[in-house]
Amino acid sequence: MSALQPGKVLPLRPPRPSAADERASNAARAIRTKLSLLEGYADIMEGLSTDLKVQILGVMAEKTRELSTALQPFLDHRVEGRPAISDYRVVRSRTRQLITDYRVLLARLHQTMAQTGEPETKESLS
Repeated sequence: MSALQPGKVLPLRPPRPSAADERASNAARAIRTKLSLLEGYADIMEGLSTDLKVQILGVMAEKTRELSTALQPFLDHRVEGRPAISDYRVVRSRTRQLITDYRVLLARLHQTMAQTGEPETKESLS
């Protein structure tokens, strides 16, 4: 490998972040700042009078609203092709119902098999 010569090296510029990356970075910075403020207010509240605590809680409520507003774009944004959480809940509920139905039907099958006098085996139930 040859040694690099001073006039032959081109400095590489870092790639410029996209607008979406820039927005996400700014939002993350704002969220971290608001969380730090809330933690600081919580630390300050220790040992204060009730009146001061009420005032600080009011400020914390406002900062929490700001934090919720900053988080909203991330909460509203859904990945394409990913079902909504309500779809998962419907599927989970339907699965539970099917398992319950299966257990009832299996118990009924066992009763029927017992009434006919046939011995129950795994092969006969398959």
